[in-house]
Amino acid sequence: EQKARDSDRRAILDKELANELQNAEKAKKALYDAGGQPPDKLQGLRDVVALHERNVESLKKEIGNLR
Repeated sequence: EQKARDSDRRAILDKELANELQNAEKAKKALYDAGGQPPDKLQGLRDVVALHERNVESLKKEIGNLR
């Protein structure tokens, strides 16, 4: 039973990781595309990219902690 829960948890985390990686790429593209925008808009986009990158790292760490 524990093994099944661990397997389910890993599947959920893998799916969340894939989503966050996709979101990070979209955010990076938006930042690249907005290159000529005012600095305040660029900072907002940089913050979104950083958020997704932190989420990716957290998910990778959590997946690594699974047995």
